[in-house]
Amino acid sequence: MERTGYLPALRSVVNSTCVPFWWHGVDANGKYRIHHNGTICFLQTGKRLIGVTARHVFDRYRTAKVAQSNIRCQFGGTAIEPEVRLIAESTFLDLATFDVSEIIVAAAGASAYESITWPTHEASVGEVILFGGYPGTLRVEYEGTADIPFQWFAGTPISVTRENLKLHIDWGNFHQPFRGQSIDNVDMGGFSGGPVFRLVPAPPVERLELIGFIYEWEPALSLLLARPSHYIAEDGQLDEYTL
Repeated sequence: MERTGYLPALRSVVNSTCVPFWWHGVDANGKYRIHHNGTICFLQTGKRLIGVTARHVFDRYRTAKVAQSNIRCQFGGTAIEPEVRLIAESTFLDLATFDVSEIIVAAAGASAYESITWPTHEASVGEVILFGGYPGTLRVEYEGTADIPFQWFAGTPISVTRENLKLHIDWGNFHQPFRGQSIDNVDMGGFSGGPVFRLVPAPPVERLELIGFIYEWEPALSLLLARPSHYIAEDGQLDEYTL
């Protein structure tokens, strides 16, 4: 599937919809550094173009900004002030949404996912799920910029409820094309905000459907948690009581 181009095509869809949410600046010792990164995903709901990430990623940026006013934030390659573009945030859901433009998305190096209907349908335990993000452990820092590689997985969720999806990474049984079970990185810190897609094989065409957003990584359990799409309204507002 890798050689025929099938897996690269799927990977390209997942990768294209998201970029690193990262911030950088000169620290208290006068040294430039990248403070942290998460992931932000872009989608067109049919009513509004929005960016979605985990609230704790955004909150960590705000904390850094208060501590050091020279902190600068980027969505991928786009310099941005996310606080002025905030639509909604929820501590309970650990989600935050932002108003973005086509120019911002393009300059960030992404393409927004365009939904046929929003919110999308929930996945089931037996379906094929694809998910990804930008783990901080793979980040390579330069003066004023960074190389933050994308990492992705395909599998099936171990649990699906109205509240979340549980995605277990079984390191011993995951297969990497051309490398067998050799996985370069096992620390998913930085995946928060990353997209979760389900593979829809039904006619008229096989496609990927954006169904959720990663909000937590539990390393002791090798478990990623994601919020389903139904918590996000077409206008980008968050509804904690949508069950």
